Amino acid sequence: MSALFLYGVLRADIAGEKIEPLLTGLGPGWSATAPGELWAIPDPQGWYPALLPGDGTVQGMLHEAGDVDLAALDRFEGPQYRRTAVTVTSASGELPAMAWLYTAALPDGAEPVPDGDFAAWLAQTGRTPFTL
Repeated sequence: MSALFLYGVLRADIAGEKIEPLLTGLGPGWSATAPGELWAIPDPQGWYPALLPGDGTVQGMLHEAGDVDLAALDRFEGPQYRRTAVTVTSASGELPAMAWLYTAALPDGAEPVPDGDFAAWLAQTGRTPFTL
């Protein structure tokens, strides 16, 4: 199984109507965590998360890649992200997946997401997620 770990604006519970078409063909998903630290980055079009290597735990969804257009997702994520192999933990145990890791320096105004859950951070802070 080819799997994707989604932790930010590509999560179905966060994605806006303009982002949802990028998820066409994505297979079923379930809760999972990945190691790392999560930061929220401000943008005029809303906030988006950055997954960095670290000792924390990041909350997200593990999906079968299905027929999703990975090249389109790579373009959406942009040059500051790289699709990378990660090991995630779900109710089924540890599984291999791909996730987009942030590779640029964090910009001014970036904020840590202490519990590693971008959806909860958005709700707690009242911030809006990035949208096209």
